[in-house]
Amino acid sequence: MSATRKFGMRRVMTPNQIVAHNVIKARALRGWTQEQAAEALAPYLGAKLSGPSFSALERSAVKVERIKQFSADDLLALSRGFDLPIGYFFTPPPPEMDAGLYGPDAGMKGLDPIVLLDAILGTPDNLDYWADELLAYSASHAPMPRSKREKPSVSPADLTERLTPLIDMRAKALLRNALGDLDGASDLLERLAEALRLLDETTRASTANRAARGGTTDETSRASTTSNTGTKNGGS
Repeated sequence: MSATRKFGMRRVMTPNQIVAHNVIKARALRGWTQEQAAEALAPYLGAKLSGPSFSALERSAVKVERIKQFSADDLLALSRGFDLPIGYFFTPPPPEMDAGLYGPDAGMKGLDPIVLLDAILGTPDNLDYWADELLAYSASHAPMPRSKREKPSVSPADLTERLTPLIDMRAKALLRNALGDLDGASDLLERLAEALRLLDETTRASTANRAARGGTTDETSRASTTSNTGTKNGGS
């Protein structure tokens, strides 16, 4: 059962704060100190973040005074430095954190985080447009470089196939958002199915018993009627 929100309050995070939140998670995932993370990111950022700068970046996940504003260049650098998809850095906090998504069109309690997942993973209504673009990209070929030492641009043929895991992931995200932990939900669904099966068997048995009792009662009634009729005929 979901916990009730305390005092009706809900934390609201900007997309930049969610990125900062996931930088902390990515660094923990890699087992890096802030210094090591700064070293890994330096080639892709073009400069190494100082200790105070990296600390401020991570603090902005919870502090609203100075929220780090990530550019598209920064996001690509994070992806390359941590070797994680850009979408990883836009993963909303888990539902138990009860964090809303800030947006100009949001109220005081923010938007449902599913808005962010829809933007990253796409929806059935808009993924086809992206698939068309990826197909066109795969079918196109860049001019060969003049120098043999320069590698030609790659046009992988499986780009659209890479969308399939995104579609599956979105479905799992929706289920997790609705049901919580999927392992627990799976166990719950199995127990519900078993309970429904037992209930169905009980209902069928009860119906059969009632039918059997009804048949016995009918036979008794018919026998009684026949006996009474015989008695009357004999008396007359």
